[in-house]
Amino acid sequence: MRFWYIIILFITPKLLSAQTNQFIQPLKLPPAFSGAFGDIRNNHFHSGVDIRTRGRTGYKVYSIANGYVSRIKVSPVGFGKAIYINHPNGTTAVYAHLQEFKGAIAKYVENAQYSKKTFEIELFPKPSELPVNQGNIIGLTGNSGSSGGPHLHFEVRETSTQKIINPFKFFEQWVNIDVNGPIFKNLVVYTIDSINYLTDNLNLTKHRILVNNKKYYLKDTIEASGKVGFAIEVHDYINRSSLKTGVKKIALKIDNETFFSLELEKFAFSETRYANSFAGLLGNRTNKKLYKLWKEPNCYFSGLKLPQEPSFIDVENGKVYKIDIYAWDHANNMSTLSFYLLGVEQRFTGKNNINNDGKIHLVRWNKEKAIETLNYKVIFPAKCLFHDMLIRVEEHKESNLPFQSINIHNTKTKTFKRYTLKYNTKGIPDSLSSKAYIAKINGKGYEYVGSSRSQNWVTASCNSFGKFTLLVDTISPQIVTQNLMPNSKFDGSTIRYKLIDNTGIKTYNGFIDGKWVLFEWDPKSGILSHQISTKRVSPNKWHTIKIIVTDYLDNKSEYFTKFYW
Repeated sequence: MRFWYIIILFITPKLLSAQTNQFIQPLKLPPAFSGAFGDIRNNHFHSGVDIRTRGRTGYKVYSIANGYVSRIKVSPVGFGKAIYINHPNGTTAVYAHLQEFKGAIAKYVENAQYSKKTFEIELFPKPSELPVNQGNIIGLTGNSGSSGGPHLHFEVRETSTQKIINPFKFFEQWVNIDVNGPIFKNLVVYTIDSINYLTDNLNLTKHRILVNNKKYYLKDTIEASGKVGFAIEVHDYINRSSLKTGVKKIALKIDNETFFSLELEKFAFSETRYANSFAGLLGNRTNKKLYKLWKEPNCYFSGLKLPQEPSFIDVENGKVYKIDIYAWDHANNMSTLSFYLLGVEQRFTGKNNINNDGKIHLVRWNKEKAIETLNYKVIFPAKCLFHDMLIRVEEHKESNLPFQSINIHNTKTKTFKRYTLKYNTKGIPDSLSSKAYIAKINGKGYEYVGSSRSQNWVTASCNSFGKFTLLVDTISPQIVTQNLMPNSKFDGSTIRYKLIDNTGIKTYNGFIDGKWVLFEWDPKSGILSHQISTKRVSPNKWHTIKIIVTDYLDNKSEYFTKFYW
């Protein structure tokens, strides 16, 4: 028995390699990318590659290998319309933001949607239900879900764990003409040994990086004192693309010894918000191409390799340090920045004082913390923050708002876990308490965050800091016809309505001649649409159509008319 185990272990890696090399490309387009694996995005690492589709939708999407459809998800947000296909070599390919499904997959999904009377659906077909062969057309590229423009989001996962693997490992031809390494832009040196670290208002100096014959350097030796941390602004152009992407690996050496290494080759979805720990700060904003080269206490990202902790540098007065920073792109081209750092005498700047006015609270990264007043509660779970912080929470009376606003720290500070915000509704009449919700105040107005209610409190789960307030919504959604005029003849194939609401659309249902029909909801455009066909509706006669919509506060609207088709 042991003999057979040895044979299996010896052969399996070769089989995997042979099978992965037989993948075909998901699109018959020259490979061009607007996003790479591991790019730092808002609150997450990018989990695949974004393949450009020339700014258009409707290109055929092909299965990269034999296998079977293991999962299908349709959502108005996130991946939109997505297909998951399991392959014999232990990988799962994911195709997301599709415009539509094709063939047996399309029929399978439509039947399930009509059976459950819902557009949003998640299905897990049995291996025998939807087999696919390599090269089968499974859908068309689109812009569905939370996509910012037409493209195909493509992933490769490890089937057994659903961990995401860098797709470039399986498609080396995507980068085989890329011969240029990553481009360094700026070096940022943060002073860590001050109270400003606890507030995320770090003292920093930015140094412009120069280049000569692909060698990167600084103009002069830099000076520093106390504890310091580095951040490097770096990006890459895949295959001479005009769009910037992130890098695959970064390493920091001090006096020829590795001090920090971050590699983005494989990670679990539970790790994705660790991206917030590596996104550097410049002024009042996060720079997604600025990588911090140190480990926060609450960062356990699997791609982080540290020979020692902590990864701050204790700079000694009078000592000279040789610093080398390396960056690799997805074609394994490497760029290096080399410079020297001179330790100087630490000087007190007088900037370490804070105004302790009772509105600043010490929140430990590994302990739960509740901040409570008569009007609000802010509850941080353990491991919400990446390191211990002094969090400022204060109330303001706004002249243009019915209730006070609550400002929680600042928007540039990112969290690992969500925290809870509760508002007391004592000032709201009982008849309106069910319509109260917590909103985040941003540059565009008010963003719905949550409206769970318990006794005299409204609760929201928040994933970012900022300014919040309590609002009341009693206004029902607007349903505005786009191309089907009341009591008229309709000659088109797609019926469209514009839905408008302050808090967002929660439910939507459409009925033709009293029967439920499939309407698709796109929050980006605010369009609710139905593709009418003789499969569900008889032609050349008068019909009735009814739309029922509710928002997140359960305000309800109905629209009814007749039409000839």
